[in-house]
Amino acid sequence: MRTNQPVFDLPLLQAINDWQCGGDHKQKVRRGAALKALCLTLPPEYRRPPDLCYRQESHTERRIWQLIAENMLPETIAAWSTSLDVVEAFKGGVPPPDQRGIIFALSPEPHEVVVNLATLYADPRFLAAIAAHQSSIRRFHSGIGTYGNTQLEIVLDLGTLDRASILSYGGYAGSLEQLIAEFEIQHGFAPPPDRLPELQSLVGQPNWLSPAGTRNVVERTIGKASARPWWPANRP
Repeated sequence: MRTNQPVFDLPLLQAINDWQCGGDHKQKVRRGAALKALCLTLPPEYRRPPDLCYRQESHTERRIWQLIAENMLPETIAAWSTSLDVVEAFKGGVPPPDQRGIIFALSPEPHEVVVNLATLYADPRFLAAIAAHQSSIRRFHSGIGTYGNTQLEIVLDLGTLDRASILSYGGYAGSLEQLIAEFEIQHGFAPPPDRLPELQSLVGQPNWLSPAGTRNVVERTIGKASARPWWPANRP
């Protein structure tokens, strides 16, 4: 039963703003916990999961090996998005060559949703609360004032991710022959001659693999992991 207490009070707005300010790992853990505690009192419609959401992460090869070989990657409270376009372009898109980009996709359970910020920002009452409290929100222009609903964000508390949630790998396109092979995996037929100049222009460029191409990479890596059970957990 709802009371007369405002749903969108200053402590909640400050927690959302702090979360959207970002920060290092310790700050994100602390701010995520604070956000989760305050969002528990929100009505269920603000914690309703979308059908599908996405997240981009960048990792070293060792972390990706851990995910694929052990089928588990530890995860803290984290920002996801309901838009694949937003996630593909996040932080400039494909990470630098010394990192490997991964886009995850999943359908979260209701208990995994900390808050659906995209739903909040679509509510005129929430926007009115922001306007009313803006002058009291610390670092407003580094959080809500900068990002608002531009990232169509949903905050999830998952604990771990597995390889089944991998949608796409990001990296730098290889040779023309590799791009032709990727085209065949994605489309089911070889590229016609008039598409070859387009593929040639992609050689060495940042690129997100198709889901089909990504599955092919994961399956090959799983095969290597199965063949190397001796891989020590502390190997650099």
